[in-house]
Amino acid sequence: MSVLDKRRILQGSASNLTRVILGMLISLVLPHFLVQHLGTAEYSAWVLILQLSAYVNFLDLGLQTAIGKFVAEYNAAGNRIVARKTVSTAFTVMVGAAIIGALALFGMVWQVPRLFTQMPGALVGDVRCGLMAVGMSVAFALPFGVFLATFTGLQEYGFPTVLIAASRIVSTVGLIALLLMHGTLVQMALLMAVCNVATALLQFVGWKRYASSRIGFQLFGFDKATSSRLLEYCGVLTIWTIGSLLISGLDTAIVGHFDYQNTGYYAIASSATNFMLLLVSNLLGPLLPAISSLQVDRTPRELGNVLVTATRLSTALLAMLGIPLLFLGFPLLRIWVGVVYASHALVYLEVLVAANIVRQLAYPYALMVVGLGQQRFATVSPVLEAIVNLVTSILLARRYGAIGVAAGTLIGAFAGVLAHVVVSMPCTQAAVAVERLRLLRKGVARPLLSFLPLVVCLPFWRRFAMLPLPVPLLALWAAATVSILWWFGLEPHDRRQMTRVVRRAVS
Repeated sequence: MSVLDKRRILQGSASNLTRVILGMLISLVLPHFLVQHLGTAEYSAWVLILQLSAYVNFLDLGLQTAIGKFVAEYNAAGNRIVARKTVSTAFTVMVGAAIIGALALFGMVWQVPRLFTQMPGALVGDVRCGLMAVGMSVAFALPFGVFLATFTGLQEYGFPTVLIAASRIVSTVGLIALLLMHGTLVQMALLMAVCNVATALLQFVGWKRYASSRIGFQLFGFDKATSSRLLEYCGVLTIWTIGSLLISGLDTAIVGHFDYQNTGYYAIASSATNFMLLLVSNLLGPLLPAISSLQVDRTPRELGNVLVTATRLSTALLAMLGIPLLFLGFPLLRIWVGVVYASHALVYLEVLVAANIVRQLAYPYALMVVGLGQQRFATVSPVLEAIVNLVTSILLARRYGAIGVAAGTLIGAFAGVLAHVVVSMPCTQAAVAVERLRLLRKGVARPLLSFLPLVVCLPFWRRFAMLPLPVPLLALWAAATVSILWWFGLEPHDRRQMTRVVRRAVS
């Protein structure tokens, strides 16, 4: 990988890291106000409004990923005509998807009482109005994501970082102001809808100003050959998207159906886990367009070496984020949302963190096969994980409630990773040549050694205490964990790369 290629990936990672840190700070503030000013039932209703509205985004079906890949390729080749056709065709397809999403929203609004039979009757009307407002705004914004995806293909992340951060800040400040003025769920939903629509329009404005000279666009332009290419690429990604919906998109809704009184607690645990996932996905996200542009002049063996390094860095990051959430979950939650939510959400947090650490072990591999256009050979993993996750979550939720959903997520995660290692990787050796034992040994096992101090401390662990260990032992645990992760979990060039990412984010 050339110096320029590394620099682009590092710049993208640093930009995404900045955006995620800002988003995390905002996300830490907002739930604190929500749980303080809304009752448990109302907070659960708000969570479900956002969850159901977000389902519209799944109609993207991988098109934004495809745009990032193809724009990167066509821009590197100087083929602006095909790049313009790609963006225009994708926008037209997304308009159709948005219409389908709007129709699906009407069905969900109609079925709210049947979906959540345990929801207090006084909240049904507010949930219906809120779902309509937020959901329709998400449907309106869906096609405009095409313009933001062009920046990913160009490997330029400044404008998306500023726009998304500003949008989060404005919506958060507005929601907090409404909460302080005792605003209703409907008013909060209307505010979110306005922010979603404004952000969508600003995506177009940003493309017009910063990218239109290189990546053109024609309103409702549609090219049959281009659409076939996009649909062929996205065909398997559609299965992946449906799998993602069944894996993580339905969990809160399932809890709301079978165990409504614990929906808010489960959502808090899920939000805390999402911080970890956002960091990992945004730091590794620039790998996809980079691989798309590198595949022309890089051998499968060289790409396999990139996969080993990316997996090692990803696993180290998962350990760095997951260990504190597992070991210090109660004090962190108590500071964030108070003792009541912390005591109820802790068990869900522990299971969900473990599940997502397992699932994300294969994330760099999934990114690479998508970037290389080999996703059809890796479809068995998301399909198997989705089926196992959904079936076990529903079966266990009927008997055990919310904790059953969390357990189903963990079981599904193991099934998905096992399918990648056993089935998918042998099928993609022609594109990314890597020995599975080497990947597991150098990419996964080394960073996971940092969990050893946690295992040693388990007999002395006090889960529901602000200090889970005596101070001297806690300091020893922290020092041992960081030392093992830094000096044994990473290789020298890994440490140099991570230092550069942090320096770029700070500067």
